[in-house]
Amino acid sequence: YHSYIRGLSGGNGSPGQLPISQLYNNFGLGHALLSDDGGDTWRLGFRGLGPIGEGANEQQFVELRNGSLLANSRSLSTGSRQLRIQALSEDGGESFGPSQYVEGLPEPFNGCEGSIVTGQAGYLFFSHPDPKLGNALLERLTRSMHVTNVNFTGRDGMTVWASVDEGSSYPHKMLMDEGLTGYSSMQAYTNPQRSPVLGLLYEQADPTPDEDVLTILSKYVMGNSVVVTPTRFVFREIPTDAVLSSQPLLLNV
Repeated sequence: YHSYIRGLSGGNGSPGQLPISQLYNNFGLGHALLSDDGGDTWRLGFRGLGPIGEGANEQQFVELRNGSLLANSRSLSTGSRQLRIQALSEDGGESFGPSQYVEGLPEPFNGCEGSIVTGQAGYLFFSHPDPKLGNALLERLTRSMHVTNVNFTGRDGMTVWASVDEGSSYPHKMLMDEGLTGYSSMQAYTNPQRSPVLGLLYEQADPTPDEDVLTILSKYVMGNSVVVTPTRFVFREIPTDAVLSSQPLLLNV
């Protein structure tokens, strides 16, 4: 798995260094590949955002105001805490500090890719499903058995979060789509009216009238935790001010 490159300068003391991320092995140890020559050659950087159980993969990087690199990563989320994880590098991706779960950035069961960018005033914006508890058979069963370390939540509720403290917290969020959604890609830019906006492209997989019996049965048993093939891609342009003000605005699709 590879993350997106967003023109990072490489952090303190490493001009022109371009970090990317990739799944290191079947245990989900995140690592970075570094280039010092504009992408002609690559070498392996840090190995692991933390313990194997966190399952760091599909991470993306943003550069903070002081040149540090912040990695935001999908986590294992199958018996472990169902939250995103982050780690910080002070040397351009050569090494990263301990990974930490991010309270307020939930993961569905088995995790999902997310997208993080630096936008207006250096604030961070993050897109990802905001899974809600359902009422499928498997979810009701685990709750009745008082299983607390697994939530069979799914990929639904595409949401954009904002952090004004460089990733320490994400108190602002804005719901984009209530339905089944998955992977996303986001960019920050200025529109023709010279207003700061976010361009959000994401997968959508809302039910269709011609769903087969097996799909209907799977959803009855597992709810939205069934990973379905997206039926279309949706693009939205979002004013960053709307996310920062946490306006309860749901964009119709």
